[in-house]
Amino acid sequence: MTQPLDVEQLSERAARILSALVRIPTVSRPEGRQQDDQAFGQHVRAIEENFPLLTAACERLTVGSHGQLWRWPGADSARAMVLMAHQDVVPAVESDGWSADPFSGRIADGRVHGRGTLDDKGDLVCTLLGAETLLEQGWEPATDVWFMLGDNEETAGGSAQQAVDVLRQRGVRPEVVLDEGGAVATDVFPGVTDALALVGLGEKGLLSVRLVASSGGGHASAPPRMGAVERIARAVERLRKHPFPANFHPVTQQLLRTLSQKASGAVSPALRAAAAAGPAGAALLAQMGGEAAALVRTTVAATELSGADGHNVLAARASVVLNLRLSPGTSVGAALARLRRVVRDRQIEWETLEANEPSPVSPADGAPLEALRAALAQSHPGVEVAPYVVLAATDARRFHAIAEHVYRFAPLRMGGRERGSIHGTDESVAVADLGPGVVFYRSFLGSHGS
Repeated sequence: MTQPLDVEQLSERAARILSALVRIPTVSRPEGRQQDDQAFGQHVRAIEENFPLLTAACERLTVGSHGQLWRWPGADSARAMVLMAHQDVVPAVESDGWSADPFSGRIADGRVHGRGTLDDKGDLVCTLLGAETLLEQGWEPATDVWFMLGDNEETAGGSAQQAVDVLRQRGVRPEVVLDEGGAVATDVFPGVTDALALVGLGEKGLLSVRLVASSGGGHASAPPRMGAVERIARAVERLRKHPFPANFHPVTQQLLRTLSQKASGAVSPALRAAAAAGPAGAALLAQMGGEAAALVRTTVAATELSGADGHNVLAARASVVLNLRLSPGTSVGAALARLRRVVRDRQIEWETLEANEPSPVSPADGAPLEALRAALAQSHPGVEVAPYVVLAATDARRFHAIAEHVYRFAPLRMGGRERGSIHGTDESVAVADLGPGVVFYRSFLGSHGS
């Protein structure tokens, strides 16, 4: 048995390490754009220096450019678990609205500030520090523990798939895979004030499509009735007016029932009624917009836009990228077909940039999830697990090919403010929330240890 550690000291230790990692700008770039190999190399070395016992204990492989796949050998190598996090972050510049340098890693006001503190270096530090502190106490795992530290998760790169290929070639069938995707969340729904541990059983699919319209261009003093920009604008407006239909996945219905038990006032019966109403209840949530709507339908977001190069020039070519998150039960092919029907413009060209089907949905019961609940009881007493379907995409989706129990949960507290800062501005994590995150991983690993 390992001895419990002082949570405040764990928080401070984790914060110092996290601060150092945030100062290394491991910005993930789409394929075809140059990645900062020096920064990623520095980041890997910083991980090795801050977790020396784990580094020495592991067989270490590189997947992709700088992804790290580490094997911590256990007493029974025929059994295995996988813990995942990612090193890369999305771009951030101070001029975008940050109140300070996004890569300062400064510790102030009881928080670690900077890009990646929540997504996903904070979780990475908690994971590895949990293992490091167990090693400091002489603990050994009963099963092999694999750590997958991705380097291109934010751009849906191939490092995670390479890791899966390595494990498959070695005959590894993990009993459980745990990645980011959920959190100890507050303010998850109006009228629900209690924290809930949102644990992703699966995730929505991902589809990015570029629509391109062309016209003759010319001088802006004589615009045509339907130029390239107008054609693209009409397509976007048609999609806005005709969203994908709303419907409930069984996991989402159960989430609403769980929320209804935590809700106050009239919200509680309203949530129960919505869950029981099926498609009508889903349509009601869709009208709320935001996260509520994303729970019950395939979403379409217009992201990258391009047009003319000059303010007085008509665009000879205009384009928009549509980013779709596909609900379980929807396929890439069906989504593309529906987009074309709604846009109904044969003069628009279509280019698929990225396509991933919705992931399978892992079991909502069984020993792996019970181990997660037990670890949560140690790190965040009184917080209930609420399974759901993750709205975003993670590297975990690749691992369904070799594992039945694939879950998405990072043991960090996130309110609406924190969730809004992910991929936004002024991202930060409370120092006091890091220690419980380390406790969670110590306990979760302990359920597979000796």
